Amino acid sequence: MVKKNYPFTINFKHMKKIALLLGLSMVLSLGFAQNFERTSAYNYNRDGKLDKAKESIDKAVKHEKTMNDAKTWLYRGMIYYNIAQSPLDAYKNLDPNAAVEAYKAFKKAKELDEKGKLTKDVELNMQNLVNVFYSEGGAKFQEENYAGAIKDFEYAFNIAQDNGGFDTIAAFNIGMAGVMSDNPKVAAEYLQKCIDVDFADPRVYMFYNRSAKQLGDTLRAKEILIAGREKFPNELSLLLEEAQLYLETGETEKLQNSLLAAVEKDNSNHNLYFLLGKTYDDMGDFENAQKYYQQAADVNPDFFEAYYNIGAIYVNKAAELQAKANDLPLDKTKEYDALNADADANLKKAVPFLEKSLEINPDDEYTRKALKEAYIRLKMNDKLKELNNK
Repeated sequence: MVKKNYPFTINFKHMKKIALLLGLSMVLSLGFAQNFERTSAYNYNRDGKLDKAKESIDKAVKHEKTMNDAKTWLYRGMIYYNIAQSPLDAYKNLDPNAAVEAYKAFKKAKELDEKGKLTKDVELNMQNLVNVFYSEGGAKFQEENYAGAIKDFEYAFNIAQDNGGFDTIAAFNIGMAGVMSDNPKVAAEYLQKCIDVDFADPRVYMFYNRSAKQLGDTLRAKEILIAGREKFPNELSLLLEEAQLYLETGETEKLQNSLLAAVEKDNSNHNLYFLLGKTYDDMGDFENAQKYYQQAADVNPDFFEAYYNIGAIYVNKAAELQAKANDLPLDKTKEYDALNADADANLKKAVPFLEKSLEINPDDEYTRKALKEAYIRLKMNDKLKELNNK
């Protein structure tokens, strides 16, 4: 047998060392690759290249070598925050939910930062994020997307809670949006929080009262308004809310007292006088009804309903007198004539108010019809002709 001669000797022990070194090199290179993604994300973010920053950080948070590192999540939060508040649609559209993703990332960073080395960075970035949620929540509120506004303001509120604070403005905005979106349970929860921390804004009681009414709890609504009125006795908005509540519950005397108190605060509000007049009108107290309707018209000379309702008082009185006359026996001629004359006198008093109503609103058919009938009965033929020609 012929022996082959090898030009070198294989040292298996040496080969084992080489294999170990190669394996270690591969592990280190993979680790460096992921750290490189995180570093690249940071640099891209610093340079304003948010698309590339997002791409790199999204890889870094998924890799086992960097996914449990607080700094990785801090960077992710910073990048997504910048996406959320970017003025460029190309970046803003990278993730429509960027603000929420930033919030989650900062929360994760805080959770992983057991030694608290990044506490200040996380808290500072969270505070910056509050402004984004306020901006987005305000925009949604203006667009009447109240459910979306509630979510944004809740994130702002939660950030304060996470830092041991209480954001009264965010809580109030949630309550207000809750009432607007017919979500009274959420509204009541956050408005009660505002009261618990003694938030000095009368609107808290105004909207809290409305949420209670939406929940069908009239008694609670009254309690809220009483508390609000005690705290803000001179606040007109709460007086008006109180008046509205009494109007809805049919408590006329309380309603009138609230309205009288309200006009003392604001004698330039024609609606208050009109509503007062309407309460007396419904009670059959036409003298006081006319008094307050006239005051409403004095404040607002173009207030159609005030003039119309005064005219209607006289028209209805005339109709009532005429009905009485018609019910008299045939031999009661003298009484019949007296009632007819009284009816005509009331109808004549109605005419200028109906004319003013039609002047303000020429398209109102009810006023036109009432005025036409008055002209016919009172034999005001010239005015009837003029009315028919209009």
